[in-house]
Amino acid sequence: ERLTRPREPLPNLRGEDETELSYLTNLIETLSWILFPTKHSTCVVGRHPRPPDTSSTFCASLYSMGKGGVKCLDIGPEMGVTRKEVLKKLLGVVELDIGKMMYRDAR
Repeated sequence: ERLTRPREPLPNLRGEDETELSYLTNLIETLSWILFPTKHSTCVVGRHPRPPDTSSTFCASLYSMGKGGVKCLDIGPEMGVTRKEVLKKLLGVVELDIGKMMYRDAR
């Protein structure tokens, strides 16, 4: 029965479309494989400085884990006022890096 019911939308926690944020995150992670074929990059969203600060902004980066659990910053951080904004910026950087790679390969 659970499989035949349509999926309920994700909760709207911060006034942002969680489905859209999930889609952007998945798109970034899916596209980045060609830039880092031996790594599994994960899109991470954070905030800096702490939220009570009025200048608090979101940041997004691509990280992968190296040997011994050492984290490696692959791309980023991109900064912005909303999670959607930083994910869109990070997606743009990933797409730009892929375009540069394709252009170099065509030479």
